[in-house]
Amino acid sequence: MIVTEPREAIAAWVGAKIGVTFSPPFTAIGEIRNGKIIGAYVFNVWTAHDVEVSLAADRLTTALMRRAFAYVVNELGCRRATFRTRADNIPAQRCLERLGGRLEGRQRGYFGDCDALLYGILKEEFPYGLDA
Repeated sequence: MIVTEPREAIAAWVGAKIGVTFSPPFTAIGEIRNGKIIGAYVFNVWTAHDVEVSLAADRLTTALMRRAFAYVVNELGCRRATFRTRADNIPAQRCLERLGGRLEGRQRGYFGDCDALLYGILKEEFPYGLDA
């Protein structure tokens, strides 16, 4: 089941997985299986065209990916989503590439002990369609 509430609990789960704390305003979408979150997105720092997205997953389903990107485009009205990941997190980089993400840059020392890689996904490059 894909849910948007309780957004604070969803954001706390994502934050615990990736080592950050989210401060409002933010929204979130998560997928629940057997009473547990298996994957979730947190959306914050949005402009008219872009939103920063944080993603964590034990299992990332196509249904959640579609719902999350449909939210970015249809609800927030953004044309793109921006993601940052640790330069040493190869599984996250592969996941972002499967989602249609393109490597756009490197932010040195972003995580303190590690650089961040910046990925962007444009709505026309999202490979899974936008219908929820």
